[in-house]
Amino acid sequence: MALLEMGGRKFTIPAGDVFLGSDPGCAIHLTMAGVLPRHAKLKGLPDGQVVITKAVPEADVLINGVRLGAEPTPLLHGDKVEVMGQELTFVDERRSGSTQYVQAMNLPEAMARAQVDAKSSGKVTGNTGGRVVSLTDGREYAIAGASLVFGRDATCDVVVTGKDVSRRHAEIVQTPKGYLAVDSSTNGTFVNEVRVEGQRLLARADVIRIGDENFRFYADTAPQVAPPPNPKPGPVASAPPAAPPPPSQPPAGAGERLKSTMHGTPAPVLANFLVRSGALKGQRLVVKTPLANIGRADYNDFVIPDESVSTTHAKLQRREGVWVLVDLDSTNGTFVDGERVKGETPLSPGVTVRFGDISLVFEPTDDAAGVAKGGGTRMLEVMKPSAPPPPPAPKPAAPPAPKPAPAAKAAPAKAKPKAKPPVAEQKKKGKGCGGSAAVLVLAFIAVVYWVLI
Repeated sequence: MALLEMGGRKFTIPAGDVFLGSDPGCAIHLTMAGVLPRHAKLKGLPDGQVVITKAVPEADVLINGVRLGAEPTPLLHGDKVEVMGQELTFVDERRSGSTQYVQAMNLPEAMARAQVDAKSSGKVTGNTGGRVVSLTDGREYAIAGASLVFGRDATCDVVVTGKDVSRRHAEIVQTPKGYLAVDSSTNGTFVNEVRVEGQRLLARADVIRIGDENFRFYADTAPQVAPPPNPKPGPVASAPPAAPPPPSQPPAGAGERLKSTMHGTPAPVLANFLVRSGALKGQRLVVKTPLANIGRADYNDFVIPDESVSTTHAKLQRREGVWVLVDLDSTNGTFVDGERVKGETPLSPGVTVRFGDISLVFEPTDDAAGVAKGGGTRMLEVMKPSAPPPPPAPKPAAPPAPKPAPAAKAAPAKAKPKAKPPVAEQKKKGKGCGGSAAVLVLAFIAVVYWVLI
């Protein structure tokens, strides 16, 4: 059975439509300020799945911290539904279970053991701004409290289904020196495809795998520590002239910071965005993962620093060989060839995409370009025409002086009445004395043949 939990209260969601709002007639009755009479609609399907939509366009609903758009969204076991600051947890009782005890964590030893791993995997982070983004559906989970818990149980902050996932599988703990991944599972937690042995300090852009799900970790980078002053008295050696500051670059975004795949090998370029306007005009945004978030905030895979672009604006995803662009309820909209994206739109090579006021051209470089639907320019392969058929052989010209043997063989055919057309044809093709001589020879042979008979 499916239900929503809020502060110890449970609201059952049977098959059919269930409304959430401030109206007393709503099955899920909320009385907080700002809740509309009919704020959201949940629809229970016969198979037990539940989808949620906004009851009215002006309703504000967040699913796991992401604003709900106009399209229906299925709820997964453990999803957090937020309405005007009030959080409700979606529970699918078919997937719930009991809590598993976690082994004790020796934090000092874990920090010392994990420092080397953090240096090799990416930038060391501070203890602020922690969040993970699902590489499956693009959902983002902020580490708001002391930890973020992953597991199969509905009480976990991030619910991950699968037979290889423990009820309380792992957690990310906030510490003074950064964020620490703590494994408490049977089948293991992996960071960049390396199994976590107890605990591991996370670095920015690390990929965490739990069961079959992958999550990318982000946090604010750790502040640079200034070098200690020179304690010795006396004149201080003159420092070398400072190098000129590098030219200003746009925010790199998570996609640019993640230079390799989770296996440590260089990631192939799957697609490009050629920027046609704004501060990044003329640059290319390189797509190396099948799912990328686009927006103005620094935690996006592609950061577009323009006020017309929303903090979390859109999502690019490749599904079954086709690139799909999804608008994440942005303020100024997402457009493909001038048409506003409602829900999701497939992209074809060469289409013009606009986020707010920023225009880009989409250029896929992978095999998906051959199966994308819709308009746009495609590069055609060089066509190799088949060899033309050989020309017909020219008819042999009449011999200038026929030999006696061949002429004797052809004599019976020349004596028949039907032999006159070839003679006429030879007269037509012959030129000068050669044609007249051939006629006299044939006449002489005919006379001899008549005498002998």
